[in-house]
Amino acid sequence: MSGNAGRPWPGGPDGPGDADGAAPDAQRILDLTLDADSLYRLRATVVAHAVSAGLPQRRADDMVIAVHELAANVIKHAGGHGKLAMWTQDQSVYCQVTDQGPAQAGAQADAARAAVPPWPIEAGHGLWLVRQLADQMSLRAGQAGSQATVRFALRTAAPPSFRLSSHLRRGCTILAIAGPLDWTSSGQVADAVDDLIAADPALRLVIDVGGVTACDAFGLAALLRVRESISVHPAAELILADLPGPLARNLDEADLAGRFAVADSAETAVRRLG
Repeated sequence: MSGNAGRPWPGGPDGPGDADGAAPDAQRILDLTLDADSLYRLRATVVAHAVSAGLPQRRADDMVIAVHELAANVIKHAGGHGKLAMWTQDQSVYCQVTDQGPAQAGAQADAARAAVPPWPIEAGHGLWLVRQLADQMSLRAGQAGSQATVRFALRTAAPPSFRLSSHLRRGCTILAIAGPLDWTSSGQVADAVDDLIAADPALRLVIDVGGVTACDAFGLAALLRVRESISVHPAAELILADLPGPLARNLDEADLAGRFAVADSAETAVRRLG
């Protein structure tokens, strides 16, 4: 999942009710005023409408995280108020957060920042996290205000299957991942490595990620957890092998690329560890 800023949105950049007119299949399902008091209600409201529109629960949860990040940004940095619009169109669910421009200096902006409820997402990820979660993201900003729109596709096909397998090769354990490394599968990878390192504190591990078809923020967090699990054992070693281009870019954008040893193939990794 990745965001693509600047691509035209179906029905026009301002959503289904802009001056260009709505596309025939656009259907507005939610309009909400945003302020610090509305954030708790926002989470429940967005997930309920997303599920009702046809998003699976996991993707509805992703949408809640993305929209909360955008709404919290409005409340902290744009005077404490904004608007949320949500609609379905072209087999997708859209959420759009708008504000009226930069926050006014003084007590109003300070009070808005202080009133934002806590959220269990590491500070600083912001728009990067939103781009990882949404299928598409668009940003527009100006003196009159800013507008952020995210799109989540209503997929009718069955989700790609996830497979995790391991085997030994010349004293190294090769853990092969195939399919999406995301919220539903990342825990399996981290748990598998925890079991391996518990059985062998001198584990020489190659994670073959050549079969990874997609990786979101949860998948990246799982890889980071794996690295930390290996690093606490001085005799253990880890190499990521056969990185697909999108995964390599995700690691680079998250400033994680330098934390991993990499090899162009599992065989090359085994030779280096041998």
